[in-house]
Amino acid sequence: MNIRFLYIIFICFCTVYANEEKKKCEEVTVHDKPHRKHVLSMGLNRPYQLAFDKHHNKLFFSHNVGSDEEDAFEIAYIEKDQMIPKVVSSVKNGFAIAIDNKDGVIYYGGSDGIYKEHLKEKNATIHEVLKEHNVWDMFFKHSLYFITYPLQHLYKLSEKKAEHQKYIHEKIYQFVIDGNDDIFITNETGLFLIKNGTEDRIFYKGPKVFRAIEVNNKGVAYFCSKNGIYVPNKKDHTLDMIARVKHIFGLAFDTDDNIIYSDPHEIVKLLPEKCK
Repeated sequence: MNIRFLYIIFICFCTVYANEEKKKCEEVTVHDKPHRKHVLSMGLNRPYQLAFDKHHNKLFFSHNVGSDEEDAFEIAYIEKDQMIPKVVSSVKNGFAIAIDNKDGVIYYGGSDGIYKEHLKEKNATIHEVLKEHNVWDMFFKHSLYFITYPLQHLYKLSEKKAEHQKYIHEKIYQFVIDGNDDIFITNETGLFLIKNGTEDRIFYKGPKVFRAIEVNNKGVAYFCSKNGIYVPNKKDHTLDMIARVKHIFGLAFDTDDNIIYSDPHEIVKLLPEKCK
């Protein structure tokens, strides 16, 4: 089956869905308020690592383009009001994404290193900034942080060099810094907080397995487990569920702080309004 034929099928699939969406509407309760599900793209295979470009309203993500028996990931993006994704083809086995929205720079992580692109420049080229690292996950705040695979160690990109962050000695799966400069990490035993200026781990009660962690525009960390979306309660070190959504693979926030999430086959935005 060639790519052109698959592309035609995808267009037909999206057209049918757009017509069906007019007939039905689904809601999700977020922070005790109804939100309407608006599908941004569909027909995907496990879209991960969502990242929102606030300058151009583009949503970047990685997804599996291989068979069910063997994973092969690529990075793609969807533009505003366009359901059909466009591929970032120059990153081998692209899996991880992080955006510096202040300076308009996007970082792509693949099996052979890290690349970056200046989003504000017309006809910008993607160029390599770090070689010989298989990148699992990335997060940007003031600097680029990334986790390698399969060792699951945390590094910081500094002047095109990888600096191992030795204060996080264990294998980790996700890493974020919130608006208070507190760090959250996940490992095999669950979720931990490392408060700003310390190296002590504070365990958070609740789910122990997460597929995505993201920080919204207000600096609040959000966590996606198998059954829902959570925010941290820093007073008693527990997680509060703010939305019950199953099988989430990725999470992001648009310019207005609307939640965007992915499930095994779709990317969905939650809009704060009831179905009509």
